[in-house]
Amino acid sequence: MKKQMTGLLIVSVLTACGGGVTTSSPPPPPPPPPPSASVTATGEGNLILHPSINPAFVVAMDTPIRISETGGGSANWNYARMSLLRNGAEIERAEVGAAALQGAGFGRIGARSSQVYNVLFRFNSTEFDQVDITLGFDDARDGRAIVVAVPLGTFNNVDIDFTAKSLQWSKLPR
Repeated sequence: MKKQMTGLLIVSVLTACGGGVTTSSPPPPPPPPPPSASVTATGEGNLILHPSINPAFVVAMDTPIRISETGGGSANWNYARMSLLRNGAEIERAEVGAAALQGAGFGRIGARSSQVYNVLFRFNSTEFDQVDITLGFDDARDGRAIVVAVPLGTFNNVDIDFTAKSLQWSKLPR
């Protein structure tokens, strides 16, 4: 009888304390991380040479560039750089920095986008045999640096326009 009472008491205590088998649902899986950006760039149309409205430079070059993001992430555009080389050595470099790109509304490359941007480079050298154009970005997700070459052969041609060139964000200071 004492064994039965003890057994009944244990069952009562376990039931009262919720000592039965408990099941809990597993926590929901974490959301997937945002995708990484994958950026490519090509020429889109003709390079157009103008006299520069800025007297510190001889030439201003309209450079239409198609930038595409295909990885599903976003990228911050940090710079556009043109290097003029002669016999493999850089003789002049023109660069448009992040502040000017952002001022022109070009600061962020959206996920799965493909858009043409017209970048204006100014320079003085006329004795070069190679032009390298590179664009620098950082992945909006993790800050990873992305450097993209714009192949010169992807531009259709080179045209000359004798109208002095300036863009809203690159005019001379007043």
